[in-house]
Amino acid sequence: MKDSIYAFVASKPQLTYTENGDARLYFKAGQRHRHYDPEAGWQNQPTTFHDVVAFKGAAQFGVEHLREKDRFIAQGSLREYTNKHTGEREEQFEATRFLPATPPSKNTGGRAPRRTLERQSQSREAASAGAPQIEQAQRRAPQSQHATPHIGL
Repeated sequence: MKDSIYAFVASKPQLTYTENGDARLYFKAGQRHRHYDPEAGWQNQPTTFHDVVAFKGAAQFGVEHLREKDRFIAQGSLREYTNKHTGEREEQFEATRFLPATPPSKNTGGRAPRRTLERQSQSREAASAGAPQIEQAQRRAPQSQHATPHIGL
């Protein structure tokens, strides 16, 4: 059984590498809390902050897709460790999988995952080379009045 966390990225994700060469991602995550009071309704509680760490593929996915203030869901487990700097026992969430908490929108605020940028530039180059063929194909293809929108996940 895995634990999960729903939170927002509270600090800039930092990618480092272990002694074995495995990717390691670290960032602070914030969780907003609310409590329902029957007389006063929903009350905001203090936000709590937690250390999140991920390794290997989860670390690579996280660094490519998560930015500060993004909401996310992560699967993994809560584990204790000894802080090398303070010598104290602390807890961190070790994520084995990240999922975006909201679907990607067309308005990304000027940012896109690195792979997407590379693919877009390659697609533009290919499209400009084959533009006449595409225009001819579009003229021949019947246009539907009820087109289904494409949702990318």
